Amino acid sequence: MDKIVQKIVYLVLALQEKFIRKKHAKAIASFTNSTSKTVMTNGCSLNLTVKTEENKAKLENNVAAILKKFENMPEKMLLYIERNGTPVIRHAHASKILDIIREEQGYIRELKGIKAFLLNLLLFKKIGFKTEPIFLLDEGQLDQYAMIHQFYKWYAMKIDMPGFDPTAQENFRKFVDEKSYLNLNNLSVEDIMALKEAIARDVDAIDFVQKIAKQNEGSQKAMKKLTDGGASV
Repeated sequence: MDKIVQKIVYLVLALQEKFIRKKHAKAIASFTNSTSKTVMTNGCSLNLTVKTEENKAKLENNVAAILKKFENMPEKMLLYIERNGTPVIRHAHASKILDIIREEQGYIRELKGIKAFLLNLLLFKKIGFKTEPIFLLDEGQLDQYAMIHQFYKWYAMKIDMPGFDPTAQENFRKFVDEKSYLNLNNLSVEDIMALKEAIARDVDAIDFVQKIAKQNEGSQKAMKKLTDGGASV
């Protein structure tokens, strides 16, 4: 989903959250994720997201350092992912299999139910209603920036950033998938907030990729100036 569209959607979700709060004005609830907490009482909320922002900065710094070490090479990223406990699978029909279960190439979280059944059957040729997290890609050459996007999200999941719990990710996939349908009116306040976090994490990943792309573009322009006769200082 386009970054601008996602940010607009984020605002729509915020309005939806307010509607739900008003509808259940007398309800008292609290929602906690690993790094931030929102306490809701009679329609009022207090967001405590300092830790999330700290972790986001740490995430960007760590991923940037890793990418610099790997020179943004996708194959080295995949080796790193595998060495850190997530199996990497290259399959000739990965994209077709993922289209069936409405997932995208890259990091596939733990799945349960019908999605897990289909993935087990089509990919592993076995019967089961649960899968472990994997990194699934087509065979062939990898797009550098698509890989960076997925690597960032994988790393964010590994350090337990909010927005990666199963329900939030399932709702997020339905929300961005044109062939699926997510009725926001059926979501609880907790589900709305978790979905907002999932959207925020994807926007973070897109912003990060754009930053890396601009850095690479700047480096390439500087190198071109040098090879063309020297850069101005």
